[in-house]
Amino acid sequence: MIRELALTCSECRKTFIAESKLLYKDNFKIQDFSNIELVCQDCFDAWQNYWQIESAVFFEEFSSLYVNITLQNGDSIPKLDCTPMDDIVAVGNDIPLNAQKKLYQIYSKWYDEKMKDVLKTCTFTESFMRTSFTCETYGGKKYEDIAFRFTRQGAFEAESPVPEDIRKQVVSAWHRYELSNLPTPEIDDE
Repeated sequence: MIRELALTCSECRKTFIAESKLLYKDNFKIQDFSNIELVCQDCFDAWQNYWQIESAVFFEEFSSLYVNITLQNGDSIPKLDCTPMDDIVAVGNDIPLNAQKKLYQIYSKWYDEKMKDVLKTCTFTESFMRTSFTCETYGGKKYEDIAFRFTRQGAFEAESPVPEDIRKQVVSAWHRYELSNLPTPEIDDE
């Protein structure tokens, strides 16, 4: 038996005629085709137009990433949890793909700025009476073959000036380097 199903928009509640495709909301709880939440073209277009992003500010809080979004219509959506992946940023709200891509462009610039002074590599060279480091940041700054030592009080001293944020990262990398190069204790098999 063939049945008829009126297409009713779940947003505006008007019946509509589908053109070349059906638009619907994702809902993984729905088990029956007749319960799918269809969306008419007008409501879909309104949704797309609403999510025109003017600006976005990313920030981290308690090891989670959030974004404050300002739309072109002046609306502000604060503190959305978000996850960057591939070329989009998925957020806690249902937003169009083009808005997710726009967020990724903004996120990418924010991330590059955030990471520009973070060490990408740091290697140590130990020779007789001289220990030195060579490192590079994600932003491309290089510090090559700079001798350093720790005073008896534990203060880090370098032969050339090193910015404070880089110094802290080199010290942290040195401590990890030292731990990874500890001799392994011998175990008696008796």
